[in-house]
Amino acid sequence: MSNHFTGLSLGPPLGDQRLDLCDLYAFQSPTDPSRTVIILNANPNADALHPDAIYRLNIDNDGDLLTDIAFSYVFSKPQNGKQTFNVFMAKARSRAPSKRSGRK
Repeated sequence: MSNHFTGLSLGPPLGDQRLDLCDLYAFQSPTDPSRTVIILNANPNADALHPDAIYRLNIDNDGDLLTDIAFSYVFSKPQNGKQTFNVFMAKARSRAPSKRSGRK
């Protein structure tokens, strides 16, 4: 998936290039088929990812258009050109089927 809609002609979100995520790559790990590799990158003109932002990736594993797993990424303030980060994972609780009213 690529998102280049916020390119130079439209400007980055909130005018801050650190918030302009460009590409998301997800593929099966070449060394362990039970794992998935996720790569996310930001605007190449940004000097770092925003330390006050929460970058979130919602994953739907079963096609019901609801989030099954969410990853949230939080980055530190850059120091000497480097940033550290924390990743938080949340799994959806099981959902009971919804009851639909209908005519009998």
